[in-house]
Amino acid sequence: MPRFAALSTPAGLIVAFLLTGAAAHAQGHGSKESKESKESKESKEKKEKKEKKEKEPKASKLLVLDEQGSFYVGGAIQFRDPNSTTVPDARFVPGNIAVNQMYVEYQIPVDQKYRYPIVLMHGGGHTAKVFETTPDGREGWYTSFTRRGFSPYAVDAPNRGRSGYDPTQRYKVYLGLAMPSALEIGNIYSEQAAWVAFRWGPSFGVQYPGQQFPVAYMDQYIAQSLPSYRDATQNPKIVTDLVALIDKLGPCILLGWSTGTSNVMNAAVQRPNLVKAVVGIEGAPPSGGVDVNTLAKIPVVILVGDNTSPANARAFTDQLKALGDDASTVWLPDAGLHGNGHTMMLERNNEQIADIIERWIADHVPSVRGRYTHP
Repeated sequence: MPRFAALSTPAGLIVAFLLTGAAAHAQGHGSKESKESKESKESKEKKEKKEKKEKEPKASKLLVLDEQGSFYVGGAIQFRDPNSTTVPDARFVPGNIAVNQMYVEYQIPVDQKYRYPIVLMHGGGHTAKVFETTPDGREGWYTSFTRRGFSPYAVDAPNRGRSGYDPTQRYKVYLGLAMPSALEIGNIYSEQAAWVAFRWGPSFGVQYPGQQFPVAYMDQYIAQSLPSYRDATQNPKIVTDLVALIDKLGPCILLGWSTGTSNVMNAAVQRPNLVKAVVGIEGAPPSGGVDVNTLAKIPVVILVGDNTSPANARAFTDQLKALGDDASTVWLPDAGLHGNGHTMMLERNNEQIADIIERWIADHVPSVRGRYTHP
């Protein structure tokens, strides 16, 4: 090797020979190690690339909208006094405010496949956010159903989220003008309460085997849990506003989650000629009951997740079937989907669940194929 060329003494030659031999051996051995190292590196890079690809959002085709917007339905403009916790206040004088209105957001795709819009009604303690981006950053059903060719309308219940809330009683109690008992009943889901109630696990911090909720992104979920009025007048207010929305839209499909299932069913029976189908994401039989004789005129499907019995939902849809309805219950484990809790629209396999809903609508809603005529 050139680096040893200057060695001319016998001792130097021996050293050179020994070093050259050792180097040659090392080179041969090294090339084997180098080959193994290269293969190991390639394998590692391949694995990292695969993991990165799995973490990246799936590439989706461009979503082109014909229209997107928002509006309010229902509620009333009423004179209220006081309108502030500071009295007198020249800026917030007694006067007219909006109360019990419902916020609605919608989008209509260019590529329309279904003529009836689908109304997405959330459950207690939530807003339309539950149908938007999932806690782990994937597309929610609001976007998914748009991609599928539906025109979704997602709502915030009155006295919740973007619908605002009626503050009058709170202002009165703060100012000593009413007793605390005049306040609306309310609550909010904590992380600990939601974990068990929504069946992510049997106790807080313990997950069911194979459960589908993305618990690693809990902070994004808990941020959307909102205080809710729970007094006896709230559900009727939600139903009234849903009926106002149905009247505005015309023929449509209603999808409700949890207590939202009860809300859409009770709205549907007030407009059986306009509601073409009801999809319930759990929540059946409906709390507070419903006029089953009228509901039986409308196709109904109830989806039930894992780690719970579908018996009550099946008994309810069997009751509707006995009245001549096209009604059924889908227990997700029977459909090959396992680990889903109460929050299935947010869970890792939410697209597979949306597949079931879309297929059911296509198969059970007469004349559903076609373009939507926006009112």
